[in-house]
Amino acid sequence: MIFKYVTSALLLLFLTSCNDTKMAQIQKFESGNLSGINLFCKERDLLVTYSFLNNNRYKATNYFLVYFDIGERMGTYGFTSNHRYFYLKADKKLTIYNKLSKNDKKEKWKKKIVDSPKLDYYFDRKDLNIISAPSKLSQIKNTCKLFKGTIDELNKMTLKKYQKLVSKE
Repeated sequence: MIFKYVTSALLLLFLTSCNDTKMAQIQKFESGNLSGINLFCKERDLLVTYSFLNNNRYKATNYFLVYFDIGERMGTYGFTSNHRYFYLKADKKLTIYNKLSKNDKKEKWKKKIVDSPKLDYYFDRKDLNIISAPSKLSQIKNTCKLFKGTIDELNKMTLKKYQKLVSKE
């Protein structure tokens, strides 16, 4: 009997000590409004961030480790028929910042805006992956982690990692 009370008390203590931001993020996943959610993702030669700006817009930033390019693209998101996945529909305009050499400071990067094919992906909210299609057989594009900071903190941290990685090459 005492064991039951102690277990209940420990469980209650554990649940009340859960991080409020983590609980808010879970609620946002369930509601479909990802506003304020930031993801840090990795691919073989690429770092990618996804920032959900409001209830239907997102921004993706690709840090290409091979070509010294940083690409930014906006888009819309929403539920699919399978609520495990959100579609990520990219806008056609892509802004590219190019470092002419590895050591160029950000002020010297060349900026260009190009029309490019829309690359639509899906966000698997259960496994935190960006995938090519909402199915079990889909190819994983990016493996992501929730970032517990602001969009500015995410961009600053990712740029620092990016610069560290490209300076090694």
